[in-house]
Amino acid sequence: MSRLLALHSSALLYAFVAAGAAIGGVGRALVSQAAIELAGYGFPWGTLIVNVVGSFVIGFYATLTEPGGRFTVSARMRQFVMTGICGGFTTFSVFSLETFHLLSARHWSLAGVNIGFSILTWMLAVWTGAVLAESLNRLRGDRSATSSMEEETMDMDMPRNAQALRIFIGEDDQNQGRPLYEAIVLKAREMHLAGATVSRGALGYGHSSRLHTTKVLRLSEDLPLVVEIVDSEEKIAAFLPELDRLMTSGLVTIETVRVLQYGQTPAREFD
Repeated sequence: MSRLLALHSSALLYAFVAAGAAIGGVGRALVSQAAIELAGYGFPWGTLIVNVVGSFVIGFYATLTEPGGRFTVSARMRQFVMTGICGGFTTFSVFSLETFHLLSARHWSLAGVNIGFSILTWMLAVWTGAVLAESLNRLRGDRSATSSMEEETMDMDMPRNAQALRIFIGEDDQNQGRPLYEAIVLKAREMHLAGATVSRGALGYGHSSRLHTTKVLRLSEDLPLVVEIVDSEEKIAAFLPELDRLMTSGLVTIETVRVLQYGQTPAREFD
């Protein structure tokens, strides 16, 4: 059964990539045709434009959705955009062929301009996209996966000697049609635990020994997530039965921590 689920997940991932590649490929054809109609065949403007735009998009999107980025998206969505759409939209092979044709026709200057200007603009575009996304990542505001949840004021005390509950799961794990990490955070909030944080891993593996990574060329479909909750020993103990009902697999650890600050006032000593 687990192997069938893994095959289904992989097939779904490749379907996302294929759909993105179809969109990107059609987009590239439209841009290239428009460039030929507007500028003619003298210089490969269409290829230059799609590669510059694609470089900007992949730099922007990768930085915005990387671990610690402003938005948390699934691995399938990252592959849909970066490997699929950007991969289908951009083209190095056509760039190579067009440059070869310029050289064969002894248009040395045009070939040199095409090579130098293309590489320069591609790198500038991906750098610009990454810098712009990083500036958005640094903006104030909730960047977690639960940022859309309605704010609610809770009057809670945090003991200085508390417990940290860490829950290691995959981002594809579900609970009744909802992402498991979201279900855990909502349940913790419902039970008035002091706070919960969802962190996304860039690389990891679990009991299956399969590597899960955000690297574009490694098609991971289930990136590692860690949900961290800190509160008193009593509240953590009361939360564990609810957590057990939510989870079907994963790793849970508990350790004692010393809280130095909570909210606007220092944590209190509790007897």
